[in-house]
Parts: sequence; structure tokens; C-alpha cells
Amino acid sequence: MHCFLVVCLSDVKENVRAIGIDDGHFRPRTKGKTKLVAVLLRADSRIEGILCSDVEVDALNSTHRIITMLENNKSKFLGQASVIFLDGVNFAGFNIVDVDVLQKELMRPIIIVFRRMPDLQQIFNALQRFDDSDVRINLIKKAGTIHKAGKIFFQCRGITPEAARKFIEKFSIHSHIPEPVRVAHLIASATTLGHSTAP
Repeated sequence: MHCFLVVCLSDVKENVRAIGIDDGHFRPRTKGKTKLVAVLLRADSRIEGILCSDVEVDALNSTHRIITMLENNKSKFLGQASVIFLDGVNFAGFNIVDVDVLQKELMRPIIIVFRRMPDLQQIFNALQRFDDSDVRINLIKKAGTIHKAGKIFFQCRGITPEAARKFIEKFSIHSHIPEPVRVAHLIASATTLGHSTAP
């Protein structure tokens, strides 16, 4: 059974804060690294903090990297956030997050957002090139059911889909993507490419 935090629809308050996480540009199938960016943002679009770390392409350490980045700044960032948004379940290629571990360690609801419905079979086929493909496929399956919210899709852990939709709606200010993720994407792409790209 999955542990649900006590998150009610009424918890989505006027100036609730959320963290959005995205990665930067990288070369697929390389041994390199890319940037991992976390943005703490208030529901009125005020940015209250930015964190930056590195994550290895196609490794399996994104869960640890996210936890370490946020735990090292617990009082200033994690302590203020009511929810954590991830831009997809994988970073730096197929560096896939263990959503169960992430939610348990950080004790915050996790909402994974997608711009379009993922083609899971295509993803599973692409993972066959890894010796540990079974591990990676299992991590993707563990992320759970994919739901729809407006024009985007999402998965969630530690929160009901109904409450997750309320957070997505609250933070979708300038686009269909929640603002913490949109801003994290702009920063991550700029730090790795020298310029930002559209989320």
C-alpha cells in the first residue's frame, strides 16, 4: 500500500509554495552529466529560491541527487513546499526516479507532469539496451496510473488525483505546465545550452 499524506483540497491556499524540478540539455547515450534544477515558487509566481545540482546521463542516481539537493537545504526550500512537481519520471535520459523512495524520504506529495501522454511501450522497448532494463521498467511502472488534468497528464504519489489536479490548476499560471516546472526548465536549459528553450 502507498502512504498518503494528509493533503486536502482546502490545503491549496492562496500563497501555497511548490518545488519544480527539471534537467538541462544533454547528449543521449553519453557518459556525461547535466544540470538538475529545483525552483521554489509561490502560487503568485514569486520565485523564492533556486537550487542546482548535477545528474549523470542514463545512470540511476536521480532519486539520490534530488533527495540530497533538497535535504541539504531543508529549512529554506523543502520546509516551505507543500508539493513537489517533477517534469517527467526520468532525468538525463533514462535516469529514472524511484517515486516511492522520493516521497517517503522527502515527506511531500509528488506530482509528475507530462506535456503529452507517454508511449510506455516505446519507452520499454528503448530500455532494452540496458543490462538492468528490468529495474528501469519497474521504476516506471511504480510511478502508477497516468491521469489527465486539462491538456496535460500526470502521476502522483502521497496525494489523491483530485487534490493533485487542484495543485496543478493553482500553479498553471502562464501555460498548461505548472509554473515551478516551467521556470525550472527555463533555468536548466539556459545553464546547459547558454540560452533557454521553451518547455
